[in-house]
Amino acid sequence: MTRTWSIRARTALVFALASMALAVAVVVFTNLMSQAALGSAGTVATLRDPTAAAQERGAELAFVRVVAVQQWQWAAVGVAGAGVVAGGIGWLLSRRMLRPIDRITDTATRISAANLHERIALDGPDDELRRLSRTVDDLLDRLETAFESQRRFVAQASHELRTPLTVQRAAIQIGLADGVDAEELATVRAGLLEQNRRTEHLVESLLVLAEADRGLAGDLAPVDLGSLAADVVAGVAGPADEAGVTVTLRSHTEPPGGAGPLVGEPTLVRQLLVNLVGNAVEYNVPGGFVHVTTTQAGIAVENSGPLVPGDVAPLLVEPFRRCADAVPGRRHSGLGLSIVASVAQAHGWHLRVEARQGGGLRVRVGVSSM
Repeated sequence: MTRTWSIRARTALVFALASMALAVAVVVFTNLMSQAALGSAGTVATLRDPTAAAQERGAELAFVRVVAVQQWQWAAVGVAGAGVVAGGIGWLLSRRMLRPIDRITDTATRISAANLHERIALDGPDDELRRLSRTVDDLLDRLETAFESQRRFVAQASHELRTPLTVQRAAIQIGLADGVDAEELATVRAGLLEQNRRTEHLVESLLVLAEADRGLAGDLAPVDLGSLAADVVAGVAGPADEAGVTVTLRSHTEPPGGAGPLVGEPTLVRQLLVNLVGNAVEYNVPGGFVHVTTTQAGIAVENSGPLVPGDVAPLLVEPFRRCADAVPGRRHSGLGLSIVASVAQAHGWHLRVEARQGGGLRVRVGVSSM
């Protein structure tokens, strides 16, 4: 059954009924005790002088009946009045006590995506209602951060997708003009294929990032970091040779009496390693190195490369944030470390990105069994 009465009305009703019940109990107790006392006094007088006492008792009983009727009548009026007064007090008290909740409700109803900056900011004593308002304000802070991040991400993604599409359209308009020869047509074709690869890579990265941001779907399984890292390192062997980068792997994931296998979402964990090692190879220099280390505590990838300022390195996990000295000619989507950060967050792992003094990055992912 759905309750249609407000808290104020229910509080006032409870106050009124409680006060009326107490008043009735007091009145009944008082009248009964008074009548019992009068009866005891009459009995004592009858024992002393039966004849005179009988006459007096008759008159007293008539008087007591009249008084009793008057007492019950006025008691009923008093009980009703007490109920009305108590109900009014309950209404006013509940109205005052629930005023902060009305403020919280009005603010929560008024807030939308356009005014997420508003807060309840309830003042007064540090009671349950103020703690509730702080909880709602904290929730609004998180929502505002998420909305701003989403707006920024959508704007950046739109910009990143618009660039290759614009290049492709320009290449088609210019390259397919009348009178183009076979060599120019081949150049246009190569440029279009390259832009198509970049767009495809960007869309795939966006899909993986969206999947990681959505969280774990519950498909958790034991993951062998050592074997997974070995497969990933083998997969980048070709691009690493072309770039003149040496990739080494050190795996220490099975110490005696260890903590047991890592539990995670296998596809996302593989993507995390692919992005870490792939970025380390791409953002490198000829003759550079990539050191991949896996232990029970987590993953560490260290690589040489262009010099990265210490205050910029932690910001590379933001979507579309690229190193200023990125190696030209590569298909950088700017989402590699963003995907790593989202996968780590989905698993509850700790990610740390540091700049190396001689250039390049040092990335550590602290894992824990879930």
